[in-house]
Amino acid sequence: MPYKIITHNGKAHMDELLASALLSLYLEEEPESIERMDSQDAANMAREENLPDDTYFIDCGMVYDGRRKLYDHHQDRELDSAALLLFNELFPRLIGTDLHNFIMLVSRVDTKGAMSLNDFNLIGESRDYLSFSHKILLRTFEKDPILILKIFTAGLEDKIKFETDRAKAVLWLKETGHVEIIKIEKLNILNYLIKPPSALVSPLRSAITEVVEESNISAILSFDDKQPGVQTFYRTDSGHELVDFSRCRPSETIFNHQGGFLMKFIPEDGDEWIKLIQQAVL
Repeated sequence: MPYKIITHNGKAHMDELLASALLSLYLEEEPESIERMDSQDAANMAREENLPDDTYFIDCGMVYDGRRKLYDHHQDRELDSAALLLFNELFPRLIGTDLHNFIMLVSRVDTKGAMSLNDFNLIGESRDYLSFSHKILLRTFEKDPILILKIFTAGLEDKIKFETDRAKAVLWLKETGHVEIIKIEKLNILNYLIKPPSALVSPLRSAITEVVEESNISAILSFDDKQPGVQTFYRTDSGHELVDFSRCRPSETIFNHQGGFLMKFIPEDGDEWIKLIQQAVL
């Protein structure tokens, strides 16, 4: 069903851009238009019940009422931002995911300001680098909102699929016989006992993060997804000062990064990886 979005005029923010993309993704179609309006004019329309049936008001209008397609938060300091209000209402199955955490971060900055960020006072090249692209997106959203909406909707669609696959990866990790944690000398090693399905390889890299942190994993032994028979050793952040795979000499090396954090090899037997770990210990 055709619809349009009305948001506040003036400077664009990540909140209304993200909220518009989430709505577009949920409705499975782009709006016919995104119009910018004075917030007080939108508030008057809401108060007078002069609301078009096909229009969503996002981040303007001074009313939050999902049934009436009104998603503003400025009338109540306890409310989350428009993007988080929409997310919680339309995507409850994704609460607790990385995407949810990001939208909560956007909401915190939008409602409490950038000073609420823990690292607000830190100055560095990464901050300048990221803020440049951020500003370009928002400035273009002011002038050509549908163009930027297409980009964000495609990105969100991919992210939501990833979160769904990640949930499957978490279940796979919990299955008996899939992975094990072995202590060798002073290191905790996460060992994949079987090769995971190809569709879960990327989500598993994300899902495994919690296991790595909880068990202080120094290295991960897994299977190469594209090369049958090849195993991979990967050093985690906690193993940075403990492991250097460039010290290893496998019987058949496929790849060994000079930085010491990644090695691929074809094992001669089931115990060779233990010898390699012992060689890698600093």
